[in-house]
Amino acid sequence: MADTVILIGPEGSGKSTIGKIIADALSKELYSLDRHRDELYGPYGYDKALTERIYTDQGLWAFYQHWKTFEYKAVAHILQNAKQEGDEFYGKILDFGAGHSVFENSEELAHIESLMKPYANVFLVVPCEDVVEVVRITEERRGHELGLNRHFVEHPSNKRLAKHIIYTKDLTAEECAEKILWAMKSREEA
Repeated sequence: MADTVILIGPEGSGKSTIGKIIADALSKELYSLDRHRDELYGPYGYDKALTERIYTDQGLWAFYQHWKTFEYKAVAHILQNAKQEGDEFYGKILDFGAGHSVFENSEELAHIESLMKPYANVFLVVPCEDVVEVVRITEERRGHELGLNRHFVEHPSNKRLAKHIIYTKDLTAEECAEKILWAMKSREEA
């Protein structure tokens, strides 16, 4: 099973934990975009020191807006190449991180949606439908307030991009991973 698997959803929803279980089950590599920001954004002129100054001087929303250009370019690059055998992203479990699947610019969202169209295994991982409950659960999991999570949950991007939704509330990470693996297997058999 060489297909790339893409996990999207808000912060603290379980993408990384579930992704690790899936990666182990399929003998694939888990690649978290959040953990590789510097190398992914570098080709587009990303300056980590400038980004930190923006956060310090202007706050979380300005920081987020600054990141959006780099997130869009990195995601577009990944999606344009991850279907090609031999590409560094081909056949991996890609944990997009919360911001990498939310696009404020409608043209950018439409472009990412078109690039994601050939990917059958795009899973939105989220505790439940209720926004307030999602924020409560994810903040409880992380142990602190998640300043942008309500925005990530309410924004239409994730639901437009997802091919499947996995609700994690009251399920273990293993049970969620099994649901994803079952959905992948069912699609292959169809």
